This record gives sequence, C-alpha cells and structure tokens, in this order.
Amino acid sequence: MGYSRLAMADGAAKILVIEDAHDLMRLMVRILESAGFTVIQAYGGEDALRKVRTHHPDLVLTDLAMPLMSGVEVIERIKRTPESASIPCVAVTAFMWDQIASAAGRVGCDGFVGKPFTSATLLAEVAKHVPLPTKMRAAG
Repeated sequence: MGYSRLAMADGAAKILVIEDAHDLMRLMVRILESAGFTVIQAYGGEDALRKVRTHHPDLVLTDLAMPLMSGVEVIERIKRTPESASIPCVAVTAFMWDQIASAAGRVGCDGFVGKPFTSATLLAEVAKHVPLPTKMRAAG
C-alpha cells in the first residue's frame, strides 16, 4: 500500500469520482462520504482534469465509458503529467475483461472495480490505495 501523501495523516483522503451517470455518482458519493472520505465530483474528463489540478486528490475513481473523453484518456493524461503521475487511478467499469479495460491497464490504471459493485467491494479497492478514515478503521 503506497500511502505517500503526508496530508492524509491529518485527515481523510480526498477522492475524485468521475462518473457521467448521476445516480451512480450519488451512490458512490454516499458510500465514500459515509466511510469518512472527502469526495470531489466530476461528470466528465475535462472537468476531472481541472479538478485534479486544483484539488490534488489522493485517489481517482473513474468510469471508463464516458462521452467526449474516455476514462482511459483521463488516466493517461493524469499519469503522464508529472504533478499528478503518482495519484492512483482506479477504473469503475462494466468492461472488466474487455479491450477498454486492457487499454486502461496499459496507460497506468492501478485497479478495477466491476459494475455493479457493493459498498464492501468499492471500499476494499479504495483501501488498497489510501488509508481508511479513522472511523472506518475503528468500526472494522
């Protein structure tokens, strides 16, 4: 587990969620905020890249199949930018074994969560990349 951000010692990790489906975004935000994480929302690739620059998240969770800019392209741009290259990126996708997931792996995707997912599955993958907030560790 590469928890490299010193800021996380003082508070919950910041997670950028990129998802163009509003219902799924609400679900992911509810799961992550209930666990004690700080959540930043982006509904597309350009919005996400702006928020990576301004919010410096500790983890990015991204859908892969989005209009205009795919999650694969978002991950590729995050990973090739020196200021954000170390941010773990996890794909949340229904395309687990498809060419799109393979492409995500080639550009530096750090993990996958298949859709549909459970709260436990999502949080287990998140915990591989950032520490769980204190309230989650105490409850677990």
